Amino acid sequence: MGTSRYRILCIGETWLGSDARASFAAFERLGQSIQVLDESDYVTNKWPGAIGKGLRRSFRPLLVNQLRRDVLRSIDEFAPHCLFVFKGNWVHPDILQSCRSQNVVAVNYYPDVSFRSHGPYIPRSLPLYDHVFNTKTYGVADMKTQLAIQDASFLEPGFDPELHQPVELTDAERQTFGCDVVFIGTWSRKKEALLSRLVHELPEIDLKIWGCQWEKTSAPKLSGSIMGREITGADYPRALRGGQICLGLLSEAGRGSSSGDLITARTFQIPACGALMLHERNNEVLNYFKEDREAAFFDDAEELARKVRHYLDHPAERESIAAAGRERSLRDGYSIDERMKVVLDWLSRRLNGGVARASRL
Repeated sequence: MGTSRYRILCIGETWLGSDARASFAAFERLGQSIQVLDESDYVTNKWPGAIGKGLRRSFRPLLVNQLRRDVLRSIDEFAPHCLFVFKGNWVHPDILQSCRSQNVVAVNYYPDVSFRSHGPYIPRSLPLYDHVFNTKTYGVADMKTQLAIQDASFLEPGFDPELHQPVELTDAERQTFGCDVVFIGTWSRKKEALLSRLVHELPEIDLKIWGCQWEKTSAPKLSGSIMGREITGADYPRALRGGQICLGLLSEAGRGSSSGDLITARTFQIPACGALMLHERNNEVLNYFKEDREAAFFDDAEELARKVRHYLDHPAERESIAAAGRERSLRDGYSIDERMKVVLDWLSRRLNGGVARASRL
């Protein structure tokens, strides 16, 4: 990459703790000039209830079109070398066609299990990017098979070095976040089943569950553990540090995906915060952390309960593994900055070898 500095027009959410925001901030730390359009300023899921859902559906085409117009205007005014989209639920295909006609390189960083469960635009737009970086190894193959996307590669998620680091909790924060075991993530049937079994096997443990959609649970054993809200921003590392053990539970396969998750952003965020991660075991995640030395792993509900009991009973071992996991994260470059260096290296090769806007700032 050298000392190249590019103009990058970014599209994605900008709330503190979002992976999109972390990616954009990494570009700035790496010396790039960025401009950001937040999709949630246009299309939101926060209008509650049936009436809100109906209004969102009615107004969505108008709001998507306004985003399209603003992006196209920004392309004209900012003259970016690159359009960088994080996921891009509401990025209309016309935006990508315009980038192509104006020699603006379009890149997508795609973080989800499925590309068919998040609105109508993603499967139409993804094939139009110059390159898609997918955080799922199986996602690259799925896109090639189902959408005929050839220009794609695997790029892991990463932790945000400004946010995901060890923090000392105040007494009040310990009252809020302190527990034996914590899980932060969206409800799914598989996660509900694992956590319900954990509480059944270890009814004495203090479990806290933070995240969306847990009102869907049908497991009465979890009622006392569900905190009933998302945990974001600076509270996210506090919640991780409040737990003696932090669970890395993975999502099931989504619509059109050939696999469920193998790694997620949490895979790297939990160790970066200096917390003990107990993660579902698979061959992929074992490439990043040594078992029982830098993180702990389990195969099923029975092993999950056994490992929780073990690490609650062995605090020195727990703390040693947590410290080693953070050290590995720093040493081997699991931060979002290192991931964005990969994007910039690709962009530099593309610009220096092609006809896109290659002038330097």
